[in-house]
Amino acid sequence: MTLLVSSVEYFPELAQLTFRKLDVLRLIASGANNREIAQSLFLSENTVKNYVTNILSRLNLRDTHDCVCPLGNRTQAALLAHSLFK
Repeated sequence: MTLLVSSVEYFPELAQLTFRKLDVLRLIASGANNREIAQSLFLSENTVKNYVTNILSRLNLRDTHDCVCPLGNRTQAALLAHSLFK
């Protein structure tokens, strides 16, 4: 899976993500959980959790009291990433 260049035009927040965080986002899109991501990228699970939190924040998918979304934030990130990576 590679990030479509035009994706950054539509989601400028992606430009704020490091290559490693894009790797994590790609694996989220593939359905991997934190443990699987950690094993795949040779990271600790806590590091992956920190990356996921940062990714959600950068993509404005954090929990807010103003918005009630039927999908979890991680699911929203996965759906977004799935449409961005081909």
